[in-house]
Amino acid sequence: MAKKEYYNISNMLKTEAEYMILLGERSNGKSYQAKLTALKDAMKGELFVYVRRWDNDIKARTVENYFTDKHLGEEPGLEEFYGLKARSGEVFLADEEGNRTEQLVGYYCALNIAERYKSNVFTNVKNIIFEEFITDQAYLYDEPYKLMQLVSTIARDENVRVFMIGNTLSRVCPYFAEWCLEGVLKQRLGTIEIYNHHLEDKTVKIAVEYCANAGTKSNMFFGRAAKQIVSGEWDTYDLPHIPRSQLEYDMIYEVMIIYQSFRFCMQLLIEPKKGGTIVFVYPLTKKRKIYRQIQEEFSDLPNVTNQLDPHIKPEALMIECYRKGKICYSDNLTGSDFKHVIENLQIF
Repeated sequence: MAKKEYYNISNMLKTEAEYMILLGERSNGKSYQAKLTALKDAMKGELFVYVRRWDNDIKARTVENYFTDKHLGEEPGLEEFYGLKARSGEVFLADEEGNRTEQLVGYYCALNIAERYKSNVFTNVKNIIFEEFITDQAYLYDEPYKLMQLVSTIARDENVRVFMIGNTLSRVCPYFAEWCLEGVLKQRLGTIEIYNHHLEDKTVKIAVEYCANAGTKSNMFFGRAAKQIVSGEWDTYDLPHIPRSQLEYDMIYEVMIIYQSFRFCMQLLIEPKKGGTIVFVYPLTKKRKIYRQIQEEFSDLPNVTNQLDPHIKPEALMIECYRKGKICYSDNLTGSDFKHVIENLQIF
């Protein structure tokens, strides 16, 4: 059996980026390496902040469990590490018996209640770990801005290093659009891409690594889940494809859907012979004029809106088709992206 090759963070650290984004399959070692880096610094007095999106995910017990990897105490520089004890937003070293010592090594907080931390003082922080920043559920409203505000609260006038760790669950992620990380969706496995944001007399560097797979060999995973868990591919659903060639249908209406960097064409088609209607969705890869547009941003233009209008007959038919499951896609990845987009836009 081939030996698993876990992720090594050394190349990422060499970028010296302020924001280090680690993407990839589950259990390939990216979280372990971020924790290892933060703990080694903490043992020298340079503390960390552990961040999760929701306060329910960051109780004292879950923080302690996050740092209980059995091999951490075997790492060079962590010979005196026996685990951590968390209490009231602070993290302390534990002794050999598992009792809390007086050595403060870090803090923990939740992004959804970031306003509460504005008066807090986070001393001697070098590293921030934002775990599971990619979700296939709901993001906070204006989340990238909220994270930046939290980083500002923690760092004040100092420079810190932010590790953002995510599994390849959904390509519809507000950070990719807000931070202009346009290459992420096409990035090759095992590569690091650098993005620079220029602000007056300084530059903020963002490094994105699509972490190489660890060579996981397991008979426990199959189907769609195996693609993401074992290979690190972006998570997709098995969704209906158009039953016939698109040319065999009569197109009676279409709308363009715009969200972040995603562009879709959604068409209302008449089925050949049967005469019924279905909705077909495919990605817009070339510029094409489509009069009716649905997008997140507000617009005064009469042809641009943020949801389908049930008073317009073709759009009412689109809503009906969607609710009856009469919708199909050009491919599974397009359908998966579209499903995540409409969860955010709520166009139906």
